[in-house]
Amino acid sequence: MEEHKFISSKIGKGFSRFFRGSNAWLTFIGMVILIFYIFLAIFSPQIAPYDPTERVGRSLTPPSNEFWFGTDNLGRDVFSRVVYGARIALTIAFVSVAIASAIGIPLGLLSGFVGGIFDRIMTIVMDAIYSFPGLILAIAIAAFLGPGIMNIAISIAVVYIPTYFRVIRNQVSSVKNELYVDGARAIGASNLSILGRYILPNVLPSVVVVLSMNLADAIMTEAGLSFLGLGIAPPTPDWGFDLSNGQRFILSGAWWALTFPGVAIMTVTLGFSMFSEGLNEMLNPTIRERR
Repeated sequence: MEEHKFISSKIGKGFSRFFRGSNAWLTFIGMVILIFYIFLAIFSPQIAPYDPTERVGRSLTPPSNEFWFGTDNLGRDVFSRVVYGARIALTIAFVSVAIASAIGIPLGLLSGFVGGIFDRIMTIVMDAIYSFPGLILAIAIAAFLGPGIMNIAISIAVVYIPTYFRVIRNQVSSVKNELYVDGARAIGASNLSILGRYILPNVLPSVVVVLSMNLADAIMTEAGLSFLGLGIAPPTPDWGFDLSNGQRFILSGAWWALTFPGVAIMTVTLGFSMFSEGLNEMLNPTIRERR
């Protein structure tokens, strides 16, 4: 019981110090933005007033009481498409990051722990992937796999696998020489047990921040692929596609078809970025001390 009270006290003090930091309000705002878009994604059918794929009004109708964000060139409600677009964007972002971490983290653990020829080969392979510009590599893979949520998620995941590999591998290479790891070997712990019980918990905090930043970048990458016509096939609501479609009519004064999908991309990316900055401050004691 006393141990639980001590742990709760330490956690409470840690969060108290964190929320006294200069980034506390930015982190809180980022969290609110993320909760808002996750709420939109989950309850899209209940929030959207119209079917996002059906014609419900005249083409390029300006924002009004009937159509809050106006309509696009096909008479579809822009607000409904933005709401449903949150589901597509967040699904692809979370799936791509989940795939990348599920592959990159175990490979980084093994490479850093085993070392030798296996480590050299994996490092060369990951460095080769990492040397490609992320968007260019995603475009190449997406063009090969074709449209679809899983295909786009895989295309983006390949870009992020080296990031998780490098972070974990470098952490493991230094942690595996610590005294508590030698102690675990001395009491007869297996390599698998050492990796899972002693090394992994000590290297995961650095991954949490990378994961949050990758989610922001994944949304931008997915929007870029859709903007270039390599994302989700129409008429599925997608922010990047609607951004590309709306920019054709900006000179004719239909600013709403471009503006609202762009604002959605910008704000959700900003939310992830602000939240990851706060996580970095909370998990990295050296940053807190400098502040």
